[in-house]
Amino acid sequence: MSRNDSKYFSTTKKGEIPKLKEELNSQYKDKRKDAVKKVIAAMTVGKDVSSLFTDVVNCMQTENLELKKLVCLYLINYAKSQPDLAILAVNTFVKDSQDPNPLIRALAVRTMGCIRVDKITEYLCDPLQRCLKDDDPYVRKTAAICVAKLYDINAELVEDRGFLESLKDLISDNNPMVVANAVAALAEIQDNSSRPIFEITSHTLSKLLTALNECTEWGQVFILDALSRYKDADAREAENIVERVTPWLQHANCAVVLSAVKMIL
Repeated sequence: MSRNDSKYFSTTKKGEIPKLKEELNSQYKDKRKDAVKKVIAAMTVGKDVSSLFTDVVNCMQTENLELKKLVCLYLINYAKSQPDLAILAVNTFVKDSQDPNPLIRALAVRTMGCIRVDKITEYLCDPLQRCLKDDDPYVRKTAAICVAKLYDINAELVEDRGFLESLKDLISDNNPMVVANAVAALAEIQDNSSRPIFEITSHTLSKLLTALNECTEWGQVFILDALSRYKDADAREAENIVERVTPWLQHANCAVVLSAVKMIL
């Protein structure tokens, strides 16, 4: 929300919920958008606006990205307490996951991954499968993180639907941020699993070292941490890897430097 949106945080007046309900069902887009902002503001300061669930969900039927994001915030917050009503939003998410706008496709799959309700996970599989192979790298990198969230809810489902193999395929992606997110997701899944899930091979190693040069600091930390678990074939290979990683000891970000030190040691 912008600085101008502070007006939405004004104190709750008597009869405000019925008024908000009326505004959420207004025929005017701007009025609906303002109403959702007021609902989010009330939710942020701890007021119970769960009775407006159905009305807020109906506002998702829009092309306005800002409004969709606000509705998604509301859904993530209340889905656990209203799991049956959260199902109402599923059709919209499935439809949004095929929207021409990549930002809307990514938002749909991210929100479905954040709504930690068992009933929704089965509906998430097909959109997630599509988004992992999406033409847009932003959608693919968002879908990669979503796999880790889904694994946390239902590990068996992730394994049965082949999502782990799809994640491993993304390590060979031509976009470094997709590679970094795939590594982050696999590392998180490995932390929650008792058996080996993510093993770096010599082929994967070269892909990760290449991505290391081009991804963000956040991605570099995850890749360096993953590389620290690699079992080198011999002393020569170890020296080559250390040589490639040494420049990161001079990095401005201390988290990157610490990960580089950990990997070298």
